[in-house]
Amino acid sequence: MEIIRKTLKAYVAALTSFVLLTFALAALISYTAFKESWAFGGLIVIMSLSTALLGFMEGAATGKRGLAAGAAAALIFVAVILAAAGAAFSESFALREGSLFYLIPIGAGAAGGIAGTNMGK
Repeated sequence: MEIIRKTLKAYVAALTSFVLLTFALAALISYTAFKESWAFGGLIVIMSLSTALLGFMEGAATGKRGLAAGAAAALIFVAVILAAAGAAFSESFALREGSLFYLIPIGAGAAGGIAGTNMGK
């Protein structure tokens, strides 16, 4: 039961950081000279930071297999974000050539999982 509580806490922390950083990116684009064409790259960085936090917390919660725990948690997180964005803003969901960039946040989650497991020891 403790593992489930820690996992939910990790997902809430990652989702909160993702939403707050996305609002900060939106403000940065709206009120500064930040190019709007860089928004996708900014979202990938924000998603990578959020999944690294998620992976770190998952790795610390499990205490073993940090790479697998972090990557799996990041994969679920990215899938939920993409499904929510696809449902809200698109009529159909399709993978495009830019979809490979979503592997970067999964790698960040795996790295966070490794760090979380090692910090927990």
